[in-house]
Amino acid sequence: MSDATETEDLPSEVDVLVVGAGPVGLTAARLLERLGRSVAVVERRPGPQRAPAAHVVNARTFEIWRQAGLDVDGLRALAVDPADGGEVHWVTRLGGEVLGSLPFEQQGDHVLAVTPTPLRNLSQHHVEPLLARALAEAGVAVRYGATWCGAEQDDGGVTSHVATAAGTQAVRSRWLLGCDGAGSPVRRSVGIEPEGPHHLQRFVMVHLAADLRAVVGDRPGVLFWICDPRAGGAFVAHDIDREWVYMHPFDPDQDPVESYTPARCEAIVRAAMADREVPLEVLAVSTWTMTAQVAERYRAGRVLLVGDAAHRFPPTGGMGLNTGVADAHNLAWKLAADLAETAPADLVDTYESERRPVAVHNATVSLENALKLVEVPLALGVSDDVEASAAAAEATLADPEGRRRVAAAIAAQATHFDMLGLQLGYEYDLGPDADDADDAGDGGGDEAAGVDPVRAYVPSSRPGARLPHGWVTHRGRRCSSLDLVPLDRLVLIAGPACDRPDADLRVGIDVEDPDGWWSDTLRLPVEGSILVRPDQHVAARWRRSPSADHTS
Repeated sequence: MSDATETEDLPSEVDVLVVGAGPVGLTAARLLERLGRSVAVVERRPGPQRAPAAHVVNARTFEIWRQAGLDVDGLRALAVDPADGGEVHWVTRLGGEVLGSLPFEQQGDHVLAVTPTPLRNLSQHHVEPLLARALAEAGVAVRYGATWCGAEQDDGGVTSHVATAAGTQAVRSRWLLGCDGAGSPVRRSVGIEPEGPHHLQRFVMVHLAADLRAVVGDRPGVLFWICDPRAGGAFVAHDIDREWVYMHPFDPDQDPVESYTPARCEAIVRAAMADREVPLEVLAVSTWTMTAQVAERYRAGRVLLVGDAAHRFPPTGGMGLNTGVADAHNLAWKLAADLAETAPADLVDTYESERRPVAVHNATVSLENALKLVEVPLALGVSDDVEASAAAAEATLADPEGRRRVAAAIAAQATHFDMLGLQLGYEYDLGPDADDADDAGDGGGDEAAGVDPVRAYVPSSRPGARLPHGWVTHRGRRCSSLDLVPLDRLVLIAGPACDRPDADLRVGIDVEDPDGWWSDTLRLPVEGSILVRPDQHVAARWRRSPSADHTS
């Protein structure tokens, strides 16, 4: 891709400067551009991500990209077929015995009842070029090879210093977004500290070119946890026929990073496979540290942190990229309103108060998932002694009761790979209904007794919740109810018997509702109405036609 413009001058002044061209920074820039704001993106890397990194794109992220006018169908076409990526396995070695399996998230057509875009495994290095290309086509070229060096800010904006091949340039912006990853120079520059464990485990990541279709046989999957204590680690199938990653835990104090040469990494990978003669090529070797941290605050004056700069989770659950995209979605319309001088004075501050609790919760769940994984090796009898562990694992698998313990430990990991409720069900605290109706009253009950809020998504129309999806018809076209929400303004949707003169859309007149979205999904009476923010979250709802004029 040739969207990088290393030698082109940066604009001297923009509404928003985005530092970091990962999926989060690119999404933020796309949303701001669609909202009519001038934006520039700087990225110190020479181009888009080349090696696999994040690979889980959940339904909510696709919904956001859909609202941003991106080619979601084209993106989803690059994803792993659910037939290949629909399971996770615990195996003795890759191609060896499968000790247990679990479904990997909900990817089937049944999920179309709650989202127009079910989760897919779509690798970050496939996503980034398409997002950057969409920006370039809109006149916002991403400046790769441009390093943000620092900034000064005043009441009116931020002056950043950006180093490119042509020299250092000053860029003036009203707002600066730090979308520059876990090590965020932007975050460090404003003295914001991350809170939480900073060093849970270190891993060597080995990027492989290999066709392992024959190796996995009739048990394809996206994750393969290796249970042989003499190997350990996990395989991630970014493309079963072409591209894999092997994650190998290591301790840099005992085993220097420099010792992990391509030759050694190839030997480690082969030791984790039943057939050690399978053709493969080591493309790259890198390391990463698993942490569970959230920034103590998200704002310092006109500098805002978004994505991994604001939070970093264990990969158990795939919430990092997705939480960051939702951050950008929450923030973009607020910045646009501020720049247009139509926003309340404290609107931008609600970005932190709404998004930080979501990040804290996602970090907690991801960490719980990571810690829970140890139950499987414990059931196998694994200890610090490799040879003793291997003997214990063999004895465990030779004993029917031992196998039952292992199966139970694997089954206990189900939440880790089934988090639809967490992905779609997060809510912001926006208070009670506008007409002060009791949430437990007729037509408004949103709770489901005994439901696990991490695994099960229960549609809710209460203030703060994501507008529930339903299939409706608008202007002769079947669409998702989410498609009724514009990026640039709040929208008031009224029920079939609501007499509000200020409604933007009326169910039964402007919107046909053949499946009962209004009554069955939103659980709203025919005289009710609902106000939805540009980020598709409910701002207010009324179960009766209000007597006073509507104000937003």
